Amino acid sequence: MILNHSMVAADAFEKHLVNRKRKKNWTLKAAGFTLMLTSMVDMFSMLVVFLLQTFSSSPEILLTKGVELPNSVTPSMVREAPVLAISSDGNIYLDQMLVGLTKDISKKPNELLKKLNKIKSSWSKSHTSPFTGEINLQADREIQSTVVAQIMGILTSSQFQSIELAVVGHR
Repeated sequence: MILNHSMVAADAFEKHLVNRKRKKNWTLKAAGFTLMLTSMVDMFSMLVVFLLQTFSSSPEILLTKGVELPNSVTPSMVREAPVLAISSDGNIYLDQMLVGLTKDISKKPNELLKKLNKIKSSWSKSHTSPFTGEINLQADREIQSTVVAQIMGILTSSQFQSIELAVVGHR
C-alpha cells in the first residue's frame, strides 16, 4: 500500500487538537499538585499552641544548691507547692531562702513555722484555689532519715499534710 502525503502529514487543525489535548492534560496534572499552604500553616500554628500549653502546664521545681536528690524507681508528676530543701551541710531553705540549720530548727521550729504560716496566708492571695496543705520536700541523699522525719513532723504540725519527697527518676 502506498501512503498518501495527506495520510502521513497532519493538517494544522489536527495539530491544534493534539496540542490542545496535551495542554488540557498538563493543566489537570498541574492542578493536582498544588499545595494548600493556608491549611498547612493553620495546622502548624495549632500544633505549636498545643505543645506550648502542654509543656507549660507541668510545673518545675528549682533544685537548691547543695542538694543531691536520691534516686527512685517510681517518680510522679510535680505539683505546684512551696519547696522546703535540706542541704548536705545542714541548711534548711524555704523557697530558695535560708531559714536556718537543721539542728537549730529541730529544737526551736518557731522561725520555720512563722515562714510556713506566711506562705499559707499568701497562697490564697496569689492562687484561685484554697491552700491544700501540699509541700515539696527536697532532702539531700546524705541526710539521715531521722532528721528528715523530724522536719516532716514540724511540717505536719503546721497543717502541711501532703508532703511530696523530691527524687530523681530513672529513665
